[in-house]
This record gives sequence, C-alpha cells and structure tokens, in this order.
Amino acid sequence: MIDTNEFLSDELSKMVSKDKFVGWIYSIDYEKALIITNDCWKKRVNGIPHNSFLLASAFDPDNYGQADDSDKEVILLRVTGVCKLPQDNDMISTKIDNYQNQTNIHGQTDEYDFDVITKNKLQFGGLECRVLGTFYMKDQELYLGSDIESFSTSLRLSVFIPTKDSLEKIVNFVDPIRKKRSKEDFKELGIEEDVLPFPIGTVRYTSTDRLHRASDKDKVPFYIQPADFLARRTAVLGMTRTGKSNMIKQTVSVVKNISDKYKLRIGQLIFDINGEYANSNRQDQGSISEIFSDNCVKYRTVKTKGFEALLNNFYEQLPEGLNIIRDLVKESRKEGAADIDTFLGMSLEEPEENEYSEIKRWKLKTAIYKTLLKKAGYDYPGEFKISFEANEEIRDIVDKNVDPKNGLTYEEAESWFTAARKANKNKESGPLKSSNSGNNWLDNECVAMLNLLVGLNSNDAYIRGYRILEIARDYHSPDKSEEVCREIYQHLQDGKIVILDLSVGNALLRERVSKNIANYIFNKSMQFFTEGSTPPNIVIYIEEAHNLIGKDMKLTDTWPRLAKEGAKYKIALVYATQEVSSVHKNILSNTENWFVSHLNSDIEIKELAHFYDFSDFSKSLLHSQDVGFARVKTLSSPYVIPVQIDKFSPHNLKKGEGDVKSK
Repeated sequence: MIDTNEFLSDELSKMVSKDKFVGWIYSIDYEKALIITNDCWKKRVNGIPHNSFLLASAFDPDNYGQADDSDKEVILLRVTGVCKLPQDNDMISTKIDNYQNQTNIHGQTDEYDFDVITKNKLQFGGLECRVLGTFYMKDQELYLGSDIESFSTSLRLSVFIPTKDSLEKIVNFVDPIRKKRSKEDFKELGIEEDVLPFPIGTVRYTSTDRLHRASDKDKVPFYIQPADFLARRTAVLGMTRTGKSNMIKQTVSVVKNISDKYKLRIGQLIFDINGEYANSNRQDQGSISEIFSDNCVKYRTVKTKGFEALLNNFYEQLPEGLNIIRDLVKESRKEGAADIDTFLGMSLEEPEENEYSEIKRWKLKTAIYKTLLKKAGYDYPGEFKISFEANEEIRDIVDKNVDPKNGLTYEEAESWFTAARKANKNKESGPLKSSNSGNNWLDNECVAMLNLLVGLNSNDAYIRGYRILEIARDYHSPDKSEEVCREIYQHLQDGKIVILDLSVGNALLRERVSKNIANYIFNKSMQFFTEGSTPPNIVIYIEEAHNLIGKDMKLTDTWPRLAKEGAKYKIALVYATQEVSSVHKNILSNTENWFVSHLNSDIEIKELAHFYDFSDFSKSLLHSQDVGFARVKTLSSPYVIPVQIDKFSPHNLKKGEGDVKSK
C-alpha cells in the first residue's frame, strides 16, 4: 500500500512532530488560548519556558494526508503566563492534605505518597498563550496570517513545542509577498541575485539559560533581512552595559560585508559619542575603524594624527566660521561690550547675484572680517589677498596711493582699514559716504569690526578686541578647500564608513557640527530625490539619541525631520538610548526595527508596551539584565523574537567570519 502522506506532505505538515506534544487547548478565542499540560510532557521536551513559542494543530502529524482541508493550518502561540484549571483549588487542598498527613515529620520512617491516579491529576497545569497568527499553505508556499480566520473545536487542537527546524522557520519567517518586494527593490539597485539574510544571534527565551540552549547544537540562529535596514529606522533601547553598542557594531559590520559582497555602495556615518568606534578599546580588542581601515575615514573636531579635521576653513566657509566663533564667545564671555554684541549679531550670508549694492557691501564686510581673522591668528591658506570697492572720494581720504579693488596684502589691509576707521571718526569731514546713495559707507557692523581690529571702541577706550576671536582658532583648518559637510557626503556616496569621534573637543561645537552635517546630508539627498535622481544609500548611527531626537523637539528640527522623513531619501537611521520615553513619539511610531534589552523602570516598560507585542515581555525586560539579551522586532518579522545577540568580535571579522551567510 502506498503511503499518501509521503506525497501530500508540505512545509506546514513538517512544522509539528508528535514527539514534541505538550498538551491540548481547552479554551480559545481570537486573541488568547488556554492550554492544559502535564509535568511529564514538559519534562520530555526540556520544559516550556516563559515567552516560548508553541504550535497548535487539529491534524495528526502522522496522517496529514487524511486531514480535512479546513484543519490544514497551524496556530502559532506564545506562552505569556500560567492559568488556573477549574480543578486547581481542589488539587491545592489535596496537596496540603498530603503534606500534613506525612508521618516522617514526627520522626517516623514510613512515608505517605499519592496513589497513581491522584499523582497523575496533580501533574496537570494550565498555560496562557497569546495567539500570534496562523500558518497555512497557499500556491504551494507557506504563509502566516496575523490572526485566526477560524478555529476547530478546542478538543481537537493538540499543542506541540516546535522542533529546532520548526523554530528556525518561525523566528526567521518572511512573508512571500515581502520577499518578492525585497527582491524587486534590490533589482532596482542592479542586484539580480538573491540577497541573503545575515545571522545576528540565537533564540533565547529566558535569563536562566540551562536546558533549551544546553549546547551550541541546540541554539537556533536568528537572521535579519538586509532590506530591513536600508532606508529604515532602527531603535536600540536598553540600560547602560546591556549591549547597545555591541548591536550597533554588529550592524555596521554586517552592512559593510553586504555592501562588499553585492557591490552595493552603502555609506555609513557613525556619530561616535564615546570614541569606541574610532579607537581601539580593551573590551572589543579592536575597533570598527581598524577592521575596515581601508574603507574608513575618521574625523575629530580637534587636529589629531590619524584623523581628518572635522573643521572648516573660516576664510571660505564664512557663515559657518562666524557661527562657531559666535557660539564659543557667547559660552565663555562674562561681560558685555557693544562692539562684541554687534559683531556676534551680524550675518555673512552672501546676497543674491542681482543685488548689486548688497554684493558690494558684503564684499567690504567680508574683507574686514578676513582681516580681523588674520589679526586674531587664524592661518591663511597661501598668500593673503583681499579686494573690495571704495569710491574715489573715500580713497582720496584714506590713502590716495592704494585702490583696494586691485587687492591688498594683510599688512596693506590692516593699514588701510585702520586709516579708514580714523577717517570715519573725523569730526570735521564726518563719516565716510557712499557715492551713490550718500549713506554711511561703513555700517554699524563694519564699524564694530574695525574697533575690534584696533582694540579700541568708538570712544577710543581699550577693549579686548580681536583677541576675543582667538577662542575658536583650534576649530579652523586652512587646509580645507571645501566645506567639511560636502566632503563627508562624498565619502558616503563612495560607500565608505565615516566615523565622527565626538569624544573630545568642545561640547557645544560638537553639537553644532553634528547638526550641520545631518542637515547637509538630509538636504543633499532630498535634492537628489526632487531632481529625479537616485540618492545614495546612507545609514546613520547615533548614540545618546535623546539629546538629538528628544520628545520635546519640534518635528521641523533637523534631527527629528531626518528621523521622520529620511527614509524617503534612502537615509536609514539607527538610534540608541536608555529611555523609550525620551524619544519623540512620532519617531517611535515610525520606527520599523527594534532591539530592546533590559529596562529598569515600569514607566519605560509601559511606554514600550504601546508598540507591537512588546507587552508580552514586560516582566522579562524589567528583571533580565543579561548583556546582549534582546527582544527584536524587525520590518520583516511579524512578531517580537527573544534573541541573544552575538558578541562583536574584531578577531573573527578580520578572519572573514563576519561575512553574510545563508540560512
């Protein structure tokens, strides 16, 4: 006789196995199932841990071919706790009676034990489970619905713990439709072959890690789909020392390997708050910058060997240089001065080309500003040369032999401006006048800068003058021929890893520089998009994210806008923080990938419980402090998976063991 089961078996039939039987469902609705199980059955499968997956089916695994079509489905459950059986109160009374009737407490040798029937009844208990969905076959492919369409009579639903193969299928399941869509997305990028998922850890249900993960062969790998990280938002949440940085390092490494393997340029930008990505540390015995040294560029806000300067040329990036000076002076000054206030309040933004008179005034203002910078000790790239227009009347008054339009050296500029200031203060000839309008040739901002240049106010009283500008000299680089933001963006376009070491230097400046870079990346990628071009793939990593995308920030600010809208322009964001509640709710609600480890507050747990099925893990997240033990929800995954994240290992990556692997 031919065994029809051999021909009728499919992926669904292979999900359950009789030797993994653990009980029956005695009550079920569309959201919850109650299970009766037995100590003997639990012992046979090494127990049923909290938050573990279970499978319920109405068909006989050994006679799948004979099953009714309506029964050919498997309900996926997650154990959320225990439940009372109707007989539990009687069983408790029986147990207490047994303990009280034992005679050996009084020194007797005889023991009293349950009879076989009673002992069997006492071994039964109840489990409460959340219904996660239904596995079924369609068009010869395995699908998962996120609910129950219908269910069989409770008495017919047997419950099984998944086999190792079944569990791997459960935790790594991707809907066929999403698989197809991901494949099409990569085709648009020029990748015809299948982009394989990459391993990032193994399934782990509980902190007590003894039975289900007794050996490496028992551990079930968890994979992540590469497409989940491209142009998506990823939250890495948890207390200090619970593995947030480890998770980010793993992601950086894997994204880089995917980029190399499939010849796909993916730029990665790391805002390195603590310097652990740019520099070797004892914990990792290596760093991201060392592993990928051939394709990594490091920046700092101070000049350091081995680092590019996260600095601008103040003579070329005029507005940005002035902003930095302004911030540092405001932070450090204790007393006020009219000329300083005027200087700090001015703008050096270049006017529109058609605004001729404004252009002339801007050239004069920038010429004075550059001279002031040189006076304050800012290195000038090459030979100092400035030019601006002054009418004949002014030239006759200041210096008949010099026409600034032809260019002035620094010495000539300082001498000319000193003379211009003196002439402008002359009580007899009055202020210098513009030939066209008759207005004062030197406005208040120009006068203030000239006062700073000579170190005297308008009453010729001594002021610190140009010396107050010296505070920002370390943040100027004469070697930068282009704006540092533009330079970094080009590196990202080339698919490089760019690390901004923000662990040294002025905190205020670091914040400003970080914001400027983020703003430039967002606007540049948006420009590509609006012009009909394809923006580059960029992944941005930030730690201490609450400082940048905090809950009180306006969504129009740079960082919240990048987090909210960046995906449209192919900018992915990976942000890490200790507190769920500290992140803007709009950003949290638009986050596709979640990696959550230990949280030490009921408030944070309650906040997290608003998202997906994290509420199932509330107790576990509050009590389990194991490093790297995370609850993971990705874009492709239909539910949260408890995972032990692999430890970042520079040694293995250097040997090539961090390459992308197939399942």
